[in-house]
Amino acid sequence: MANAQALSLITTNGVASTEVVPDIAIISLGVDTERPKAAAAARDNALAAQAIVGEIKAQGIEVKDIKTLSVTLSPVYDEVEVQNANGNVAKRTLRGYAAHNSLTVRIREIDKAGVLAGQLMDKGANSFEGIAFDYTQKASKYDALRGDAVRDALRKANSYVNGLGLKLGRVLEIATQVPYPAPGSMPSAGTAMLRHEAAAVPVEPGSEVLRTEVQVTWELAQ
Repeated sequence: MANAQALSLITTNGVASTEVVPDIAIISLGVDTERPKAAAAARDNALAAQAIVGEIKAQGIEVKDIKTLSVTLSPVYDEVEVQNANGNVAKRTLRGYAAHNSLTVRIREIDKAGVLAGQLMDKGANSFEGIAFDYTQKASKYDALRGDAVRDALRKANSYVNGLGLKLGRVLEIATQVPYPAPGSMPSAGTAMLRHEAAAVPVEPGSEVLRTEVQVTWELAQ
């Protein structure tokens, strides 16, 4: 919508969009280990995590595409109700310790993502926390969209001023809106999935519509 102001200005919005097919998969998974002793839980969890990372590297994934998200160790309690003079009360008994290691793997050959996820579960990844999608040359795609959006704003501005016998003068301001989908907002496909055999996880990336919007303000000329 145009807005002709008292200072002889006009502002229009330009919009551009395109459809892309993701070509990168990002899988999130982890290892949960529970043992009676803290040291044993931490040790066994670390060994399992090392085996998983080793399998990832063996499949040709570069180190830069492997990222540890968290490493935790916490006590685990059993809670039961017992009776005393005041009635039923909850009693906590230390059962052991739980260690958790979670990581993400960026897979640049998306057709291999499902097979790799199954292999990692077979290697000890007992917590599959989801999958997200991304695409290469994201910056260049948005750069092209911004140019298209500016041309859309120019087209709209000219459609308003031509009928008034006016002309567009110099550009005073170009304001960009946050493009979407925003980084990291790709949909997740499944959480907390447990597998015990090396079967491929179905991976269907679908498509994404990238959209950007700009707001351009011109000075009006006679």
